Amino acid sequence: MSQTAGATDSATTPGGSGEPLLTVDRVAIGYHQPQGYVPAVGEATFEVRQGEKVILLGPSGCGKSTLLKAVAGFLRPDSGRVVFDGRADLEPGPDRAVVFQELDQLFPWRTVIGNVAYALRATGTPRAEARRQAGEQLTLMGLDHALDRYPHQLSGGMKQRVAIARAFALAPRMLLMDEPFGALDAQTRGRLQHELAELARRTRASLLFVTHSIDEAILLGDRVIVLGGRPSRVRDDVDVAGLEQPDEERFVQARRHLRGLLASEEEEAAHGVFD
Repeated sequence: MSQTAGATDSATTPGGSGEPLLTVDRVAIGYHQPQGYVPAVGEATFEVRQGEKVILLGPSGCGKSTLLKAVAGFLRPDSGRVVFDGRADLEPGPDRAVVFQELDQLFPWRTVIGNVAYALRATGTPRAEARRQAGEQLTLMGLDHALDRYPHQLSGGMKQRVAIARAFALAPRMLLMDEPFGALDAQTRGRLQHELAELARRTRASLLFVTHSIDEAILLGDRVIVLGGRPSRVRDDVDVAGLEQPDEERFVQARRHLRGLLASEEEEAAHGVFD
């Protein structure tokens, strides 16, 4: 079920093929606080191939979002390398579109279609073409009835749909998502998980997705990278490809294995192993 991080065979990687699109190689990252330097990620190594859906799973504060920001180009590692599409000196760019947890990621003065079209215009797409592509993407997300609404007229789930449509409209090589459904109710969350999985399958975009929900990780991922420790490290790399039914035996086994990893993490933290 599990395998050593960074040692995945490209011929057998679920959902991906060829050379890695993303390589995270012995990455360590910390923050400078008034009390001094605080390490967040101690060392992390893993790969993501084109079309692969990889989930970063772990308890709050284990460095999941920090790693995602490094891949997005918002942070630079203190040591190690983040290499995307052959480039190690990363800046933010449309090839790695980001969707955050916050429900207010949209420009409040722009309509739904205006928000999505603006992202395309920023990458050089002509106005009429940007609006056409934005409309197509919003239709795929079931929002063709709300094109001219403003963000304050939308529910939380609709706002996240617009944010996801905006990200997919850029046709990114990789979609980076930081607990995008964490603030939603269970029913809306489940519906958006299904829609995201279908969009990812249809577009073959690679996905790096942060969550602390075990079931969400199994439902959305081909592999789950389990992070733990203070500062964090990769504890396991778990194959969950093709697991869609929570009551099937392999799904139950994967859930049990991941729960065991997170439970041991909590136990070690409670006994001060990482202090």
